[in-house]
Amino acid sequence: MKLIGIVGRAYYNKDNQEIIQTHEEIRKTLTQYDDVVCITLLPTENKDYVKIVPGEDIVDKKIDYILDKCDGFILPGGTYYYNFDEYVINYAIKNDKPLLSICLGFQSLCSMHAKKRDKFEMNKLVNDINHLGKKDEYKHKILIKDNTLLKKIINKDEIMVNSIHHDIVDFEMKDLIISAISDDNIIEAVEYPNRKYIIGLQWHPEYLKDNNSKLIFDKFIDCMK
Repeated sequence: MKLIGIVGRAYYNKDNQEIIQTHEEIRKTLTQYDDVVCITLLPTENKDYVKIVPGEDIVDKKIDYILDKCDGFILPGGTYYYNFDEYVINYAIKNDKPLLSICLGFQSLCSMHAKKRDKFEMNKLVNDINHLGKKDEYKHKILIKDNTLLKKIINKDEIMVNSIHHDIVDFEMKDLIISAISDDNIIEAVEYPNRKYIIGLQWHPEYLKDNNSKLIFDKFIDCMK
């Protein structure tokens, strides 16, 4: 059995209550695998996490007790991310455990590897026409680069993806390899070299349910062996 930790996302609900929740579509996607169970990864600090200004929180290393037991990690989409995301990313890289970072998770992976990092969050907006669509509909094409893990997984030069983000990665990065760009030259996928599976995707494969998405999740699971 494989245990996958999904980073919880902090929000205010409709009653203005602070909550941390699990991305339901990712949870349902993982239930398709008989040998997989998943848990929500929650910060262990005694703080109102949703109120923390990104970049200012300090991660309590007690979380290592849970991370040690996980076989892989998913950083889902959302609105805000914290040093907690980066702690999980660093843990996955250091221990060579599979990590799939989606949308906001992709942006946090890229942000922490910026060559000149002066801000914690993204700060440039996309072209709404090409990149803000419905979660379960194809919006634009991406071009996949040769000699990348993503190319080995999908085995295609280009595919159609959905797109529901409004921030973009528009800076130089260190360590990460750009593995796909959109047809209007926006970075859409990155990966960390010399690891089994450290991949960031700007789109949402969990919503598309197509064969390309299945291949991405299949390889993620397979790399936990």
